[in-house]
Amino acid sequence: MNQDLILQQIGGISQIAKNKGLSEEEASNEAYTLVKGLLSKTNEIILKNPSLNKELIFHQMSTQAFGIYHSKDDIDEVLDSVFKSISEKIILSKKLSDEFSNLK
Repeated sequence: MNQDLILQQIGGISQIAKNKGLSEEEASNEAYTLVKGLLSKTNEIILKNPSLNKELIFHQMSTQAFGIYHSKDDIDEVLDSVFKSISEKIILSKKLSDEFSNLK
């Protein structure tokens, strides 16, 4: 996994956590935990869908997590919500990809 992308996500989540009133250390720990969870969920998705780009999936999950984490503090709830949402979008993208596979 691209370390620069991971660093970017840790920084973004950490900033949101600080905006929620956490100290620098608490925010860093919160960001580490959430990003580690996102990486784990990304791995779950890639194991089921090996043709997908892991960096893209991680980026999509992180982008959604940013929005959800603004309003929810429970990391497990954020991870479950993002995992479910991305999994549904993968199914939709597969349907569209199959339907339009003849396009050049």
